[in-house]
Amino acid sequence: MTKELAKQILQLYRPGTADAADPEFAEALELCRRDSELKEWLDNHCAVYAALRSKFKHIAVPEGLKEQIIAERPVHRTPVWQKSVLLAGAVAALVLLISGLLQLNSSRERHDFAAYRTYMSSYAARAYSMDDYTNNLDQIRLFLDQKKAIADYVLPENLKKNATAAGCVSTTWQGKQVSMICFQTGKSRIPSQSDLWLFITARTVAKDAPAAATPALENSNGFTTASWTIGDRTYVLAMEGEDKQLLGKFL
Repeated sequence: MTKELAKQILQLYRPGTADAADPEFAEALELCRRDSELKEWLDNHCAVYAALRSKFKHIAVPEGLKEQIIAERPVHRTPVWQKSVLLAGAVAALVLLISGLLQLNSSRERHDFAAYRTYMSSYAARAYSMDDYTNNLDQIRLFLDQKKAIADYVLPENLKKNATAAGCVSTTWQGKQVSMICFQTGKSRIPSQSDLWLFITARTVAKDAPAAATPALENSNGFTTASWTIGDRTYVLAMEGEDKQLLGKFL
C-alpha cells in the first residue's frame, strides 16, 4: 500500500470509534505505525476531527426545538430508494466537507505557540495509544530516554503530589519532538482514564513560546492550559474544562 492510498482510506477514519477495529482501515493504520511522516499526517487528521467534534458537542440545542420541528413538519413518507439516494448524498457531502477542512488546515498550517497548544490539547482529547503504561515516574523517564525522546524535564512538585501517572507517549508536532505524560486526578467519571496531560518540547517549538518559568493559564477550546519554559524545555499542562483554579493545584 502506498502513502497516498493510505491517506485516501484514512480520510474517512474517525478516531475514538469502532473504526480502529475495522479491517478496512487496518493496513493503512499499520503503515502509519511504521512511517513517521504518515503518522504525523494521521495525528493532524485526528486532531482536526477531534476539534470539530468538540465544537459540535458544545453547541447547545435550543429548548423546544425538537417539538417545534415535529409540529411544523408535514407528514411525508419517503420511499426507501429515495432514502438511500439521500443518505449517499449526505455521506458524500460529509466526506467533501472533511476533505476540504483537511486541505484548508494543511494549506494554512500555523507555526505559532497557540497552534501548538491547541493541537496538543486536541491530541489528548482523542483516543490515543500510550507507548508505555506505568504509574512509576522514574520508569517513564527511563522509557522516554531509551526511545531517544525528550526525557530531561522538570516536573512540578504539586503535579507529582496531587496526580498519579498513567503512562507516556512520544510524538511530534510539525516534525518537532514532544513527550506526553498522562496523569489521573481521580476526578474523571472513568477512574482509569487520564484527565491531565503534560506536554514537553524544545523551547524552539515556536518563536512566541513562553519565556517565563511562571505558568501562564489560558482557557481555549474547552481546555484549561498552563504554559511555561524552564531552560531549554517548554511545558504545557492541559485538562478538559475551564477551571484555572483546579489546574493551579497541580502547578
